[in-house]
Amino acid sequence: MGVDKSGAKWTKVGHSLWQAKMNGATGFFRGSFQASIDDKGRLKLPARLREQLAQWYGNQVFITSFDPSELRVYPLPVWEEFERRFLSQPSLNPLVQRLMEHANYGQEEEVDSQGRVLIPALLREAVGINGEVVVSGRGKFFGVVARERARAELARAFTPEELQQLSALEQ
Repeated sequence: MGVDKSGAKWTKVGHSLWQAKMNGATGFFRGSFQASIDDKGRLKLPARLREQLAQWYGNQVFITSFDPSELRVYPLPVWEEFERRFLSQPSLNPLVQRLMEHANYGQEEEVDSQGRVLIPALLREAVGINGEVVVSGRGKFFGVVARERARAELARAFTPEELQQLSALEQ
């Protein structure tokens, strides 16, 4: 903690990606968990994912969507690194512009002491989630989908071509 020229004290606001790595954030978020969004729009994070998030990255997250059927909940340090990378790209690149537009609808939130995080109403409506959802660890972020969407995805079989491509990863 330091003091600036005006005499105001600096305080620690959150984790950086460097701090996250020092806290052991070398693993990935894995697994799928049933969860729910309450009437106030708060997602109750599954205990395991909540504990990993707090230990590795702190309790601040960035919530956005790049897909009309899924929310993405990023630990704030992971999002900030991703954001730094895409903002370093040429701003006239149409893909960068589209990504920035989607990111603008996202919101920074904090997981409360009961493990809940507010999902912005616009994103809940756009993705069509409310009530029962599935939260899945997707490596460095969580995916949140309606429970019906998760069931449909699980019922969809891989094509023989996809299985062939995946078999190369096993070797």
